[in-house]
Amino acid sequence: MICIKTYKALFFMLLTLAFFSCNSDDDANPNPENSEEIRAIKEKLVGDWILVSSIIDNETVSPSEFECLKNSTATFNQDDTYEVTFLKLGSNSTTLCSRTVTQSGTYTVVGLNSVTFFNFDSEIELIDDTLQITSKVTNGDEEQNQIDIFIRSDNSELGENQEETDDVDTDSQTDGDNEDNTFDGTEVIRNILGKWEIDSNKDCLQKNTIEFKSQSVFEIIQHKKTFNRRDLLDYNVSVSYPLPESIKATIIKGNSTVVFDTSAACQFIKTSTLEYIVKDEKTIILKGISGVKLLLEDNDTMKLIYTFTDSNANEKVREFVYKKL
Repeated sequence: MICIKTYKALFFMLLTLAFFSCNSDDDANPNPENSEEIRAIKEKLVGDWILVSSIIDNETVSPSEFECLKNSTATFNQDDTYEVTFLKLGSNSTTLCSRTVTQSGTYTVVGLNSVTFFNFDSEIELIDDTLQITSKVTNGDEEQNQIDIFIRSDNSELGENQEETDDVDTDSQTDGDNEDNTFDGTEVIRNILGKWEIDSNKDCLQKNTIEFKSQSVFEIIQHKKTFNRRDLLDYNVSVSYPLPESIKATIIKGNSTVVFDTSAACQFIKTSTLEYIVKDEKTIILKGISGVKLLLEDNDTMKLIYTFTDSNANEKVREFVYKKL
């Protein structure tokens, strides 16, 4: 009997230990699926984010307001730290984006699309593929809600890099010394006056033209079949995420007018009016645009040469042939 009682006691003790051991494991890992979920959310969060849309009291901000705001960024690190920087218009300038507001702290992923942010004054939420920050802004005596929407810098909506497109950047003005010239280009100007058309069979690109309108005025019109979020950001256009199916906007930036129209055959049309300088009998440069020059091959053929630096700091050259109409 003693032996049987001893076995029963030992069995009971082993059963009790197994029970508490299971409970201890459950406490340490209350829901294994949640751990996977949290890791997935953190993986989605870690990285660099950029601001793509700003809305104040349900109204999208104007291009002039968005010009500085669009350069705002957010960075989330693997060690649970973050930094959000807003770039805003300086108080004494209408063009210089000199005022920065930076907030940093730590964050904790607590569940599906649920993140707790510490040391942040405004409401910040991870909503699907976006990071949304809701703040209070004062306009005179009125307090308004501002919603800023960030997307990851590797988001597919931002599209391809400049070096992979047929765009020619005519917006980057320089203060180079290419304006000094002693060559008498009267004869060259007489031959080039008028409209020239690009030699291409690509959709929309084949509609590109350049026109010499006078002794110094040059107009270039560029077409693209589609545009992406990066094109909109380049011209300070703030739209919701994801991109709406219908977008129509006309933006004037410097010497360029850009038309975005999703209903058009060529959805992006950019018209730039610039000044040109005849450097010699074969070479024409654009005033203040160091990366673009035109070379006359004969009275009916001209080559536009575009030199730029890609995202890896490598110099690239693109050439386009134009024929006189």
